[in-house]
Amino acid sequence: MKVLVYGSGGRDHCLADSYGDSQHVDKVYITPGNPGISYTPKGKRGLIEVVKLENFNQVADFCKEHEVDLVDVGSENPLEEGLIDILSERGTRTIGPKKDYVKLESDRAFTDDLLKKIGVPIPEYRVFDDPDQAKAYVRNIGYQVVVKANGLAAGKGAIVCEDVPDAEAAIDQIMVQKAFGDSGNRVVIEERKYGDEISFFAYLDGKHVLPLRMFARDYKPAFDPDDKESIEKFGGNLNTGGTGCYCPHRLVTPWLVNRIIKEIVNPFVNEIYNALGWAYQGVVYFGLNLDPYENLDVFEINVRHGDPEWEVIARKLSTDLFEIGMAVCDGTLDEVKQVWNDQHYVDVIAMEGRSKASRGWNKGYPGRYGKGHRILGLDDVERGVAIYFAGVDENPEKGLVTYGGRVLHVIAGDSTLEGAREKAYRNIVKISFEDHNNKNDSCLRFRKTIGL
Repeated sequence: MKVLVYGSGGRDHCLADSYGDSQHVDKVYITPGNPGISYTPKGKRGLIEVVKLENFNQVADFCKEHEVDLVDVGSENPLEEGLIDILSERGTRTIGPKKDYVKLESDRAFTDDLLKKIGVPIPEYRVFDDPDQAKAYVRNIGYQVVVKANGLAAGKGAIVCEDVPDAEAAIDQIMVQKAFGDSGNRVVIEERKYGDEISFFAYLDGKHVLPLRMFARDYKPAFDPDDKESIEKFGGNLNTGGTGCYCPHRLVTPWLVNRIIKEIVNPFVNEIYNALGWAYQGVVYFGLNLDPYENLDVFEINVRHGDPEWEVIARKLSTDLFEIGMAVCDGTLDEVKQVWNDQHYVDVIAMEGRSKASRGWNKGYPGRYGKGHRILGLDDVERGVAIYFAGVDENPEKGLVTYGGRVLHVIAGDSTLEGAREKAYRNIVKISFEDHNNKNDSCLRFRKTIGL
């Protein structure tokens, strides 16, 4: 069988790698992909091949010409732009919701209203189109809030606020300065919740639901809590697209998994299947909070795998991913048996840190960061440690170089969480990003508290 993964980041590389492990698959294409994939064992032997396709029609033509059996769309933007609709019309099997269904992620107000209607627990919220009205609201409610861009923002559109000035600044950043473009024309202001974050996934085939009986813990803040110098320099511990992850979450128990399915997943799926009449085929990702009183709240719903959550969940999942994908397309998820290995996994993300610019300095991700730094030490990483590439490029002279803020994922597994953490950190320090403007010092940065 042949699979095509559409995407270019670490999550998409991980999907391609997982399909490459399937007993049914002898070829995986990825587009647009990234140059790092060709440096991996599966890339070197041609099991995963990066292909450059200019538009969705070229993707559809390629799938027909090469007899691709399944397409998995990894990220939200091509889903909102209608790639699934185009491929489905051409008769290609796909994983991912149609364009109309992406509003679950691209319109937070729509989803919050839906969840409130069916009684699924969510934080108190209000929706605003006017920044002055939004500011008046946060001045009067008296409790801490999260300010969210209503539309897609690459996983970065939620700003956690400590006080009223923070909230007003967040409203300005999203609605006035347009930090997330038109996604910030409207904001959702939610009550800030405290507790443990849970990332929970389910596959839907249009008839059935397969909740994955496993969940992970994502780390959004850019810096470790005790990194006061960096936090002060950046004006706060900004949320990012994720700085690391571990699985299984320390809270995973059959009791809590059953609660999540009963209180959240099943009512939600029943609503979209029966009330909305959607034949949804793909992934739903529930971002949850469990507070100290064991109350569950949904703070986000996404229509694709999480990043970096999927990178660790995929390593723990022993069920053949291609079999799950085909069951999504064929409406047979009720026949899939989940199998999980007994390992713990930790993903630490290597990011662009402070580097010398042609004039002055780059602060590093999530601020302005440099590009084109040669990536060294990959050959020194131990066997069994997975490297998934995200923000990379290829230079004719230097080879693999940095291109994005989050550059690559280092994922290690072990029989204990402590062992997985130690292995991940033991290997990430073998990698460096050569700062060519600063005596070739390394400008690689990573958080040191993932999994604690």
